[in-house]
Parts: sequence; C-alpha cells; structure tokens
Amino acid sequence: MRITPLDIRKQPFRRTMRGFDPDAVNSFLEMVASEYESIIGENSGFATRIKNLELKLEGYEKIERMLNETLITAQKATDEARVNAQKEAELIIKDAMIRAQRYEDEARSRVHALESEAITLRNQRDSFLARFKAMLTTQLNLLGVISGELRGLQGEEGIAPVMELADDEPTMEEVPPQPDVRSMEEV
Repeated sequence: MRITPLDIRKQPFRRTMRGFDPDAVNSFLEMVASEYESIIGENSGFATRIKNLELKLEGYEKIERMLNETLITAQKATDEARVNAQKEAELIIKDAMIRAQRYEDEARSRVHALESEAITLRNQRDSFLARFKAMLTTQLNLLGVISGELRGLQGEEGIAPVMELADDEPTMEEVPPQPDVRSMEEV
C-alpha cells in the first residue's frame, strides 16, 4: 500500500498519558508530509523527463538505424557501380582490341594486295621492255636486210651496218604475250 502525504497528515494516533507532545508530533508529521510531497513531485518530474528522454532516445535509435541502412545501401551501390565500371572497362578494352586486330588485318591485306599489284606491274614492265627491245631488234635486223639489199642494188658502202642480235637477247617469238594494258585500265 502506498502512503500519500495526505495519509501522513491525517494519520490518527491514540492518546496515552505519557505519550508524545501532540503538537510536536503533528508538526513533525506535517514536515514529513511536505518533504514526502516534494519527493513525489520530483519523482513525477523525473519520470516525465525519463519518458521524454526515452522518446528522444528511441528517435535517435531510429535515425541511427536509417543511417546504417543508408550507409549499407550506399556501400552496396558503390560496390555495384565499381563492378559495373570494371566490367564496362573490360568490354571497352576487348572491343578496342578486336577493332585494332581488324584494322591490322585489313592493313596487312591491303599491303599484300599492293605488293601483288606492284609485282604484277613490274612483270608487265619487264615483259613490255623485253618485247619492245625484241621488236626494235627485229626492226634493226629488217633495216639491215633492207640496207643490204640496197647496197647490193646500188653498190654503195655509205650506209651504216645494221646491229647484230646478241645471243642472249630474246626475239619476238621468245617473249610471251602480255595482257592488253588498255583493257586493264578500263577495269
């Protein structure tokens, strides 16, 4: 059972002959009741303050949980972004390497085609020069024959002798035919 300040003030005592002075007892009980009343008031104030502090603490705990969750979410997002960026960088590097290989292959193919074309042109040039030389040699021989006939007919020795063919020089019959240059230019 709880005792209130009013219980202390109204507490009846029996009277005895040699008992305590009733005024002193009453005054003491009044003082105890007042003190008890102030302690109850303070206790009530402390209880209210504790309740307010508990509410604030609960609010702070909620904020702390939210901050922790936010930090965890941010960490996960950062990790995912880092992983995604790394994967994207790897894809970009692979793509660049594939493109570089393709460009390198195309360049090699072009170089090979140009080298083949240069070899073909050199062969055509050499063939043309050999045929032209053979033609000139044939024409010089023809001129020699004509001039010999002219000498025989005229008996003159003022015509210059015709050049003789060297043994290593090809004749028209020995030079293989070459493709027509005009038809190649049209292509």
